[in-house]
Amino acid sequence: MTPSGRTPRNPQLDELRAFCAAVDLGGIGRAAQRLHLSQPAVSKRLKSLEGLVGTPLLERSAHGVTMTDAGERLYTHARRLVSDMEELTGRLNQIRGTNETVHLAISHTAAEFLMSRALVLMRRQTSAPVEVLIANSRVVKQMVRSGQADVGVAACMLEESVTGAAQLALVDDEIAIAVPLAHPWSRRSSLTPDELLSTPIVLRDPGAHTRQVIDAVLAEHGLGALHAASEVGSTQAAKDEAHELCLPTALSRLALSPADRLEIVSVDGLRFLRRFCILRPLDGISASSAHLVDAFKQGAAGPGAA
Repeated sequence: MTPSGRTPRNPQLDELRAFCAAVDLGGIGRAAQRLHLSQPAVSKRLKSLEGLVGTPLLERSAHGVTMTDAGERLYTHARRLVSDMEELTGRLNQIRGTNETVHLAISHTAAEFLMSRALVLMRRQTSAPVEVLIANSRVVKQMVRSGQADVGVAACMLEESVTGAAQLALVDDEIAIAVPLAHPWSRRSSLTPDELLSTPIVLRDPGAHTRQVIDAVLAEHGLGALHAASEVGSTQAAKDEAHELCLPTALSRLALSPADRLEIVSVDGLRFLRRFCILRPLDGISASSAHLVDAFKQGAAGPGAA
């Protein structure tokens, strides 16, 4: 009972959906994009849910959101309920005979540099709608394993085998050290590992696959961690911060172009290699999902591929 003696209302599905999206994507702005809502609308739903619970569910910062203890207790049940409702909606669409929606989970870098061409190619084969969730590679893998995504595109270690999902290599990638043109390293072709480790560098957030690749390679060579001048949540933010601070940054080669005004400099004896993979559930995929997988393969192999 509430202090007024009235029975508290149940949470609304749109409130739970906003909460799960903010957790899955690590930010309210990204959740708003995912739900096709304004950021104030998502914030209003989150505040309404927190008011119902009586305690904060998310800790907000400049880098995004993380769950409080209460949020962690609620998330598992909320995610299950939202997933069940999405599955129910899909079943209803099948009964009505409408095109089934393909749920695509894709990493930020792959979404920016691989997705557009794949969606264009897919349209030549089917008109099935594609619902896109952009998240870090760890979340993408979890969504494919749990059946929340029909197709996933995520960054993987070269020898990584993603458990609970079928895996297909899509395109090789490398994390490069890139520096603004005004930085002294821009006039050098290479640097030593000691120079890299002793210099502040703009890095992606710890949950990003970019960081995992760098940390794994450094540990493999018995080296310590990089000195983070700042940690940012996106590729574009890393570029902007590198220019603002005139410091090196570490980015996917896929994400770098001459327009960025960043020079790539190699590190003696070190290569930060990875690849992007297509993931799908082990129990098979629909015809529409198969068209999307084929489209990604064609797009990566065709003009503009890395």
